Amino acid sequence: MMTLRWQSLVATTVAAILLPMAIAPAAMARPGSPSPSSVEREARSAFRDLAKAQYEGMRAKSVSGADPNLLSLGDRLLASAQQLQQSGNHFQAKETAKAATRVYEAARNLGEARTGQADLSRSYFDAPFQVSRELTRTEAEMAYFRGGNPTVRDLFNRAQQLAQPASLTAPPPTTANVANLATNRAAVQLLKASRHLMRAERGF
Repeated sequence: MMTLRWQSLVATTVAAILLPMAIAPAAMARPGSPSPSSVEREARSAFRDLAKAQYEGMRAKSVSGADPNLLSLGDRLLASAQQLQQSGNHFQAKETAKAATRVYEAARNLGEARTGQADLSRSYFDAPFQVSRELTRTEAEMAYFRGGNPTVRDLFNRAQQLAQPASLTAPPPTTANVANLATNRAAVQLLKASRHLMRAERGF
């Protein structure tokens, strides 16, 4: 008799534990799943990067002599980022949009190099000294990651062709050499774009 009562008590207890789980599993967050607030933040962040890429695209297309191949690539990357955003892949959308922004900037910089006219900021003067470090870093990431996006390698190769690194013992660049400053800045932007694409591909 005691055994039957014990079995009945155990069955009732187990049912009390399992029944709510069976009725409302959707209300329980899956371990490791992002919270709605984090998804919303990621979506807003991606939206801002998409808007910036669109702005840089318009800006680059207004510059005489901007590189047409890079403008076309920027357009393709931006379209891809928009599709990723619409499908809910916000991180990939954000990184692809950032890559588009960098490519547009490089296209504009090459136009500036051709015309010899640019609104020079510190990033231009830093570029001849920065480009060697960016080449080394990007090449190392490519060797480690070994992704399957051919655009990453294409951007690296183009940057390598454009790079005109300055010697550490050379005198500081001057505003008179806009072509050198803008070309090196374009190379830096392409290298950064390639790393954004690698992050988009690997998802972190």
